[in-house]
Amino acid sequence: MRGALGNKNIARSGWTWVAALSLLAGSIPLSAAASMPALAAAAVPAATVHVASAISIDLPVRVRTTADLNMRTGASTSYRILVQIPTGTSVPVSGRASNGWYKVSYNGYTGYVSGYYVVAASVRTLDDLNLRTGTSTSYRVLLSIPKGKTVPAYARASNGWYKASYGGYTGWVSGSYVTTYPKPPSAPQSTGPNRTSRVVLTFDDCPRTLSAFTSVMDYAASSNIGLVIAPTGDCLGSFKSRYGVDLAALARAKGQWVINHSISHPDLRPLSCQQAGAQLGGSGVHTNFGRPPFGAIDGSVRCGYDSRGMAIWTWSRDTRDWDVKSKSITISRASAAVPGDTVLMHMQWYGFSPDALRQIKANLGARSVGVCRAYRGSDGTGAVVRTPVLLPSSLPC
Repeated sequence: MRGALGNKNIARSGWTWVAALSLLAGSIPLSAAASMPALAAAAVPAATVHVASAISIDLPVRVRTTADLNMRTGASTSYRILVQIPTGTSVPVSGRASNGWYKVSYNGYTGYVSGYYVVAASVRTLDDLNLRTGTSTSYRVLLSIPKGKTVPAYARASNGWYKASYGGYTGWVSGSYVTTYPKPPSAPQSTGPNRTSRVVLTFDDCPRTLSAFTSVMDYAASSNIGLVIAPTGDCLGSFKSRYGVDLAALARAKGQWVINHSISHPDLRPLSCQQAGAQLGGSGVHTNFGRPPFGAIDGSVRCGYDSRGMAIWTWSRDTRDWDVKSKSITISRASAAVPGDTVLMHMQWYGFSPDALRQIKANLGARSVGVCRAYRGSDGTGAVVRTPVLLPSSLPC
């Protein structure tokens, strides 16, 4: 893949050598920019601005200012200025408003800054990547940055290239081969973060009905069973549209774990790294573990998951419930799991019911094999509580 990175031609048409946001910020006085809604974002009443928590891996951990920038008490220029953050300052991020403003901290203050004048403070390379003197492959190569390196970023050009530093050099790298997402957690592909002797029962795709889903979630919580749910983004969107219900949130509220399963369930292998990564965003589950549709994996699929900060979690035992379409066979195959197994089933077939879960747990228990338990916090005691969006490196099964 390295050859493609060094030789791919990119048309030079319309993009500027420096990020448009940086040009704007550098050429307009801060006081003037602050009064221009088109540049600093229009004033939005506080009540209408939703702020996402930094627990979401969609947010960069830190951002760097590309101009002297006012931090304000709210997410628009109508709010009071708390302090001015100098150009080039890296500040931690704790949230992002729906209008693109970031909630950050600096010099003892916490407030909001316009997303027009910040860039992710660092990027991580997805492959061995050339650092060049300008923002296309026609510019001279300064050096090659190894795959997996996190390097400081200072600006983003309008064609997506980042100004970055490595090995004593500062230049530009293609945005197609870097990510602002953190490095995925390290875990075995087939058993994921389950490092215990318990069996994890997992269910992909989409339930047939809302009542079927809620009955399974309720039963699992009351029976101390911790499931892993992998719904597609299309599934989540459908239930939100029809019932106003977020299946992922509902599952988490019942002490169950939720992982990504793409938006529309395509075979990701024919896609590029960028295209695969796009299938893992949008309406899909945003977390740090995901399961490729069909379990189909190649280099571009791995790159796509890496680009989204997600580790791949497949399975170690497949019931093929979609093929046999038999409740008794599905239960029998799931009940044959051995300690530490990840069992694959699907929400639209017969293993996804309170009675099937009851039988599987009983059958495993008869062989002294336990199932993962519903989440009760990191100490595993007390009442069932909501699972975090990001899975821990070791599930408290």
